[in-house]
Amino acid sequence: MTTVKDFVDILRIIREQPEWGDALRSALLSKELLEMPQTLAEFAKATNGRLERLEEGQTRLEERQARVEGEIGHLRGDFGNMRGSWYEIRLGRNVDTIVGPRLGMRNVRVLKGSLAGNNMAYLDLMDAAEDRGDITEEERIDLDAIGFILQGRSRQDQFTVYAALEVSITAGDSDINRALARAGILARATGETALPVIVISNIDDTRRQLAEERNVAVITYGE
Repeated sequence: MTTVKDFVDILRIIREQPEWGDALRSALLSKELLEMPQTLAEFAKATNGRLERLEEGQTRLEERQARVEGEIGHLRGDFGNMRGSWYEIRLGRNVDTIVGPRLGMRNVRVLKGSLAGNNMAYLDLMDAAEDRGDITEEERIDLDAIGFILQGRSRQDQFTVYAALEVSITAGDSDINRALARAGILARATGETALPVIVISNIDDTRRQLAEERNVAVITYGE
C-alpha cells in the first residue's frame, strides 16, 4: 500500500506512477483546461489556413492592381501618342508659313512631312547622299524619323538653307539633341546649311537655355 505523508511523497508517487499524475490533473483541472493544448493546436491550424488564404488574396489583389496600372499606362501612352500625332498634323497644315519666317527663310518648301506629298524629292536627295557615301544607311534611317524637313532660301544671303524640325508637345533634352544630330546628317546629305529646330507647345527655362547653348532654334506653337 502506498503511504502519502506529505507533498514530497505526492511528487515521488507521480514520478513513479504516471497514471496518478493523469488522475490528479483530471481532478484538479477543468475539462476546458485539459483540452486547451488540443484547442490551441486546432486554432493555430485554422489561423494558419486563414492567413494563407489572406496572403493568397493579397497576392491576387496585387497582381490585379499591377495589371490595371499596366493598362492605365498603356492608355496614357496611347493618349500621349494620339495627342502628339494630332499636334504634328495641325502644325503640318501650315508648317511652311509658321516656321519659315521665324527662321529667316523665304520660298519655303516642305521637303519631308505631311505637306510634302510623296516625299520623292527628299527620297532622291537621300539616295544620292547615301550613294556618294556622305551619310550611312543608319544615319538615313535616323533622319527618316524626323518630323519635318524644310528647304528654302536665306533672306539674308539668298543661299539655299534647310531646316530639320523635331516636333514635340513638351520639350525634353532628347528633342534638342536629336534636332542637333539630325541637322548635322542633313547638312552632310545636302552640302548646304541645315538648321536644327524644335517646334514645341511647352518648354521650361532649363531646356530653353540648353537649346540656346547648342544653337537649336526654338519655335513655340500652341496645341
